[in-house]
Amino acid sequence: MGQSFRYEGIAYTVTISEVSLFPQGYAAVLTQRELLDEPSVIVADIGGWTVDLMRLDNRIPNAATCRSLELGMIRCLDEIAEQVHRTLGLSMTATQIESVLRGGVSSVDGRAREIIQREAGVYVHHLLFAITESGLDIRAMPTIFLGGGAAIMKRHVQASDGLFQPLILDDVSLNAKGYERLVGQLSRSAKNG
Repeated sequence: MGQSFRYEGIAYTVTISEVSLFPQGYAAVLTQRELLDEPSVIVADIGGWTVDLMRLDNRIPNAATCRSLELGMIRCLDEIAEQVHRTLGLSMTATQIESVLRGGVSSVDGRAREIIQREAGVYVHHLLFAITESGLDIRAMPTIFLGGGAAIMKRHVQASDGLFQPLILDDVSLNAKGYERLVGQLSRSAKNG
């Protein structure tokens, strides 16, 4: 039985016949063919509030390695705003800070820019340490960073951080694209099987 509703004067009935569930970030990783042959890969999906972690072993999510760290971009932006306010007395918005972090053109005070970049580096080092502390060794296997916060990694991860083959995917639509591909593969398998 479907669910019926009206939208802008038109009646609709929606019936969900099948549901497929995949871990956050998994579908996005499957779009990266060059890493699919790696025996183990770390996935770090940097969202607004959390950084969701898992390890893939032979392309399969290892449930025992799934972690969620409360170190998402909101925490990063809040800490940066606090440091700018504490040091310069300026109350910057998250939008201003994100613009600076992404290399956008803005009229932000040069001293504030320096603080923003420095604190972003501190955040990245703290995050990398937390990932390793959670039992996923970023020095031993490839790490894929994705999600809304991946762009900050692109600008602040350095060779001196010791990451083994980092891949930074800053396309915020990549999960959706990956899910679309997975559903297509599952549909083709069902038709052929």
